[in-house]
Amino acid sequence: MNEWWEALSSFEKIFWFIAIPFSIILIIQLIMTFIGMGDGDTDLNIDEPDISQLDLDGDGTINMDNIDIQTEGEGGFADTDPSFNLFTVRNFIAFFTLFGWGGIAAWNEGLSRPLTILVALLSGFIAMFLNASMFYLLNRLQDSGGGLKIQNALGQIGDVYIPVKANGGNVGRVQIAVQGSIREMMAITRENADLPTGTVIRVVGIVSNSILVVERNK
Repeated sequence: MNEWWEALSSFEKIFWFIAIPFSIILIIQLIMTFIGMGDGDTDLNIDEPDISQLDLDGDGTINMDNIDIQTEGEGGFADTDPSFNLFTVRNFIAFFTLFGWGGIAAWNEGLSRPLTILVALLSGFIAMFLNASMFYLLNRLQDSGGGLKIQNALGQIGDVYIPVKANGGNVGRVQIAVQGSIREMMAITRENADLPTGTVIRVVGIVSNSILVVERNK
């Protein structure tokens, strides 16, 4: 094993360093998805969340006293449909996985360094697009009976994915089970203490038909 590794060029080792860890992460993600612990919406979108409808104070925090929080039993909720998201954590993992293996394959075929990098990039982008398409179609099939009804999130228990700051300090993200699958959704809190990653939370309200209001589950 050591002799094989030492025989590799530094250029080829870079692709192995990328291919192996990202392959392991991708396999774990796929296993979690197909046993029901993950789904198409458990992605971290690169786009910033739209908080234009929230009442922000001068320091950028959310004025919790002036925003309209809808709770269980109230109307006015809208449904959301699954969207095609190319720039997600899952798709980036797929990109780097195929980038690494594509580079290894191209280099072993005797291609030059520029062509090897080009093949690796093309492999990564193809994997990224196919992965996004697959989970988009899975979401469409899952939600074929109707879009996500966000009111179904009320009262659900989940955990914090991206920290949620106290008193509307930011828009974080939480993972909760809604309509039979784990979904990642934007969230704020009215509590006086931050909710770090991994905190078990409960959904107590909804803002602007898209942002959850959560509190620590007691």
